[in-house]
Parts: sequence; structure tokens; C-alpha cells
Amino acid sequence: NITKQPASVSAAAGKTAKVTFTAKGEGLTYTWYYKNPGAEKFSKTSTFTGSSYHISAMDAKRSGRQVYCVVKDRFGNKVQTQTVTLTLKK
Repeated sequence: NITKQPASVSAAAGKTAKVTFTAKGEGLTYTWYYKNPGAEKFSKTSTFTGSSYHISAMDAKRSGRQVYCVVKDRFGNKVQTQTVTLTLKK
């Protein structure tokens, strides 16, 4: 159960762009997916396994990256967050 959805974020060049959300349930696991601008489909990342995703040094080539997370509980129930965008602040 997602109790607080993530929001799109904007960060200045070289700064951290961080997306977080809140979920409730037992034995939760988090799987993040991302898609860079121009990519056809989302890719799974194993770098982030909690309720937050970040780009530590935002740059123009990552601006527009879309991310979402699939949360699974210990009973096998799955829920997906809304898709949000990380952008470079102008």
C-alpha cells in the first residue's frame, strides 16, 4: 500500500536529485525502474533497494530520466508507484 506517492524533482547541476515515497506493509521489497530520455523502455536497477532513488550529480544527459518503483510485500502482493521525472534545474 503506497501511503505517499513520489513526486518529480528538479536539481541544479552537480547536486543530488532524490525521489522518495512511503509504503506500508509486511516484509516490503523495492524494485526501481528507470528510463533515460530517448530510450524505448524502462530498465531495472539493482543499485537502489529501498524507498528512495537518487542521481548524485545531476547533469544534462540524465535530465528527463523517468523512474518508478514496484513494491512487493511478503505475501506476494505488488503495487507500483506513479512514474516521476528527474530534471536539471535551469
